[in-house]
Amino acid sequence: MKETARIVVTLSVLVLATHARAETLSIHSIQYTTDANGASLYDGDIVDCLGGVVIHKVEGRRPRLVIQDTSCGEGWCGIQVKDLFGSGAFTDVNIGDWVSFRNVFVEENKGTTFLQYILDNDPNFEIVSTDNPLPRPVTVTPDQIAAPVEGVDSWLVADHNAEKYESMLIRVQDAVIEATGYGKAYDNYVLQSNSDSNHICWASDYMNEDAEGIYHSLVTIGQSFCGVVGILEQYTSISDETDYDYYQLLTRNTGDFIIDQMADFDEDCDVDSADFGLFAIHWLREDCGEPDWCGGANMVDYGPEGTVGMADMSEFAWNWLAGK
Repeated sequence: MKETARIVVTLSVLVLATHARAETLSIHSIQYTTDANGASLYDGDIVDCLGGVVIHKVEGRRPRLVIQDTSCGEGWCGIQVKDLFGSGAFTDVNIGDWVSFRNVFVEENKGTTFLQYILDNDPNFEIVSTDNPLPRPVTVTPDQIAAPVEGVDSWLVADHNAEKYESMLIRVQDAVIEATGYGKAYDNYVLQSNSDSNHICWASDYMNEDAEGIYHSLVTIGQSFCGVVGILEQYTSISDETDYDYYQLLTRNTGDFIIDQMADFDEDCDVDSADFGLFAIHWLREDCGEPDWCGGANMVDYGPEGTVGMADMSEFAWNWLAGK
């Protein structure tokens, strides 16, 4: 009943809206805000969006795309686009496509900024290019997307400093699952830093295409990961009974759970000078093969197979510089 009422209100807003059309906007322009609650400055407007690369696609009654501008930087770069009434418009859109939009409605929905694709507004989109590489996840520590503080019938974040990562691909580094069964739907689990037990954040698998239930099969208490990758989403629900306002890391598939990571040759869940020393031992070797591919130094498939060369150096350098 509440959802029906919300749709009616949304359509009423669209019919009665007198906002002037904004110029074509980047995701950053739509998402960036100084509002304490993280609301977009364009909330309630119909806009054109330059778009970004599809980093995840969710099927179902109300399909959605999660897109990220790979030229944007490390904040305010992602947004979700929802086909509000399930028109099937996104059927032929694939992960890796760069998609731009016209006539989409900006709406703050339970704390997250959405571009709503509503047929009454005569929306359309263009697949600008295909097979684009996905953005590298921004590496964060759990305290940068901190879990909410528990109160009486409430779970509220202390601040909204994580807002700039909303709908972006991020990676929580070196964490262990400390608990399960949290959040409004009891489907959140707690990721705790292995280096500081006071640093925790929440994650959920409700958008994970490989989950066969509430959680992915790898989600068990005590399971440690070198990294967990996902899309950050805010969830806000304020009512007479309970108050919720928190950020959750939404995993996409099995590959988002990183137990062993590339370029971590000494297996200590980071990439540093010690790993570089092990990499350098195999530099320019041309005889790499199964089972260990020169101690793992031959990391990429392109280029001369079995050779430790510049492609591998580039991969190693990225992992090191990214703080992996």
